[in-house]
Amino acid sequence: MTKEIAELPPLDGVTLHCISGHDFRPMQPADWDRINIGYCFFENDIEALRHTRRAAREWDFIVAGSSWCEHQLRIGGVRQTATILQGIDPDNFYPTPFLEDDSRFIVFSGGKFEFRKGQDLVIAAMRTFMQRHQDACLVCSWINQWPFSLATMANSPHISFRLTNDDCLTILQRTLHENGIPLERVCLTPLVDNTQIRQIYQQSDIGIFPNRCEGGNNMVMCEYMACGRTVIASDATGQADIITDRNAFALADYTPLLVKDAAGQPAGIWHEPSVEELIEQLESAYRNRDIRRHKSAVAAEDMKRLAWDKAAHQFHYIATKLNNAAAFGHSKT
Repeated sequence: MTKEIAELPPLDGVTLHCISGHDFRPMQPADWDRINIGYCFFENDIEALRHTRRAAREWDFIVAGSSWCEHQLRIGGVRQTATILQGIDPDNFYPTPFLEDDSRFIVFSGGKFEFRKGQDLVIAAMRTFMQRHQDACLVCSWINQWPFSLATMANSPHISFRLTNDDCLTILQRTLHENGIPLERVCLTPLVDNTQIRQIYQQSDIGIFPNRCEGGNNMVMCEYMACGRTVIASDATGQADIITDRNAFALADYTPLLVKDAAGQPAGIWHEPSVEELIEQLESAYRNRDIRRHKSAVAAEDMKRLAWDKAAHQFHYIATKLNNAAAFGHSKT
């Protein structure tokens, strides 16, 4: 984003900030300028609503990373807001042919291992699916470098999880084994440079992203889809900007999930997918190769709209409007 914005005409006195948390404070307060635009992603909607009125007074404009976040901002009284989705780099993520059939059905799951991203749901569904289908395999890109985030998986009602002082790969391997996933049919990948991960994506037949909540459009999922692979995925919160019945096996059965903060106070309402529906969608994708391939082609085409240069132009348009309004003495409304 920084690179693409730098290619556009500069606007003196206008700064785009990263917003650092649910309290909508700038990540770099020292960079506060004449006109300030914030870019935010959040998952705990209740917690965010405690701060939106104040944020609306402080910021000239708040850009949301998803339509879901924008909706929560508007509920909270923020009028100067819009959605700009994160992009994908088309030089790294583009359609690749499926490998020759080697009699395996390979499912990819990506994102740091934590309760919010729902890898426990993946384990629960794949445990049943892999028992039914001996050709089913799982590829996981789950490395999580933040122990506090990794520890949230202890909240899962679907798997057993123990956080220890072992390295993340060891913890993940043990968790899979203790929850009935045959390790000989699993590939746990270490941290991989973003320019190389396409090589992992192209080894698989389908991705699975039953995320309970996403403040953005889920870059891992979008990059995977840009490589010409369809997904089984939640179509709620941030992923709702991406997932359709045409480009994915969309999940539809959810239970509202109240999430609490460290003090036990209500923090957000997430969407709990159904393990049974996940298994059904895996079975459908497994049986219907032609449908899977068609959805994959649509997914690749849909992701072309997420280029970073387009996002940069959207930010520049908002900044230009605010700058022009300030020049003519118009206040924000």
